[in-house]
Amino acid sequence: MISASNTPLNLIQDTDRFSELCERWSSLPFIAIDTEFIRTNTFYPKIGLLQIADHSECYLIDPLHIQDWSCFADLLAEPKCTFVIHSCGEDLNLLNTSIGNVPHCVFDTQIAAAFLGMGYSLSYQSLVAKLLNTDLSKDETRSNWLNRPLSKAQLLYAANDVCYLLQLQTMLYEKLATMGKLSWLKSECKFLVDSAGEVENTLNWQCAYTNISNAWKLDNKGLQYLQALCYWREDTARKRDKPRNWIAKDADLFSIAQQMAVSSECSLEVINSLRLFDKRLLNKYGGQIFKVLEMQTEISDNTDSHLLARPLNVSMRAKLKACQQVVETQSQKLGIAPELLARKKILQNQLLMYKKTGELLWEGELATWRREILESEFIGIYSEA
Repeated sequence: MISASNTPLNLIQDTDRFSELCERWSSLPFIAIDTEFIRTNTFYPKIGLLQIADHSECYLIDPLHIQDWSCFADLLAEPKCTFVIHSCGEDLNLLNTSIGNVPHCVFDTQIAAAFLGMGYSLSYQSLVAKLLNTDLSKDETRSNWLNRPLSKAQLLYAANDVCYLLQLQTMLYEKLATMGKLSWLKSECKFLVDSAGEVENTLNWQCAYTNISNAWKLDNKGLQYLQALCYWREDTARKRDKPRNWIAKDADLFSIAQQMAVSSECSLEVINSLRLFDKRLLNKYGGQIFKVLEMQTEISDNTDSHLLARPLNVSMRAKLKACQQVVETQSQKLGIAPELLARKKILQNQLLMYKKTGELLWEGELATWRREILESEFIGIYSEA
């Protein structure tokens, strides 16, 4: 079978053959990778196909036939081999949760294109069309990748999703190097790789409550309840392998925390009488929710109201607007999308931390190349009364 780029295709359904290939790929400076998966009614994505391409051939690895992934895990950890991926976020999450490892080094072609002014979230098909003048089909996008046997159309679609990546990488790499933006891409990709490994860190679940709308309206007791409930949902969703909102919706967790914060007692009877958007939550998990809340006997200092996205006052809104204008201006100068330089959410979080600490902090996504571009003007904005 031949892909649209005339690359020979190999369907790999043998563990020993896959291990041999992993050994061979470990000596290459770049390999292209993509995944096909299903995630409709589960928390964790289910891998249906792994596609890998080098400069000569394309390989479709059937994960349902692979018994040992240790050689591939070693390949992912190889520091001299860079994995070329388009829009790597979901792929990194899948690799982390299914293989237990993520690539040591990634070159994301979507982000590379964004640094070159081609758009913030350009699709793979659009990038192939733009740079290689080739149109790719999207017909199999919603296929069931866990069904067997996979059709010829599915295999060709999957192969085409990976077989052009190394060509794209070469072109994008040269353009980025010429424009002095290669270090920015490397920094961005490293951040994404590091972040992927943190998703399953249980310590991060303690901050899940900060993503709930209107959490700022709760008092300390209500916020403590909300934190405990959100942690419980993170744990339960993983144990049952069901989407978060199948376990409990944000609005219901907030409502429980809000109502229980003003309740004179914490009992199963009281919890089962709460007014919720989805009453089935208490029918199914009322007992567990009671145990979670019952453990919150004393007000703790584990929550931080400064992390909550509360409405900004006039002064803070003015600072945010001024920062957004700097981002817009600098983005135009650099020829990149404003969303790539700094999304509103990132600026708001920086503003909240400034309100808490009195310092302009450069953490997470803002720590490296973005700081170089924005810091001097932001200091002027934040120094104003």
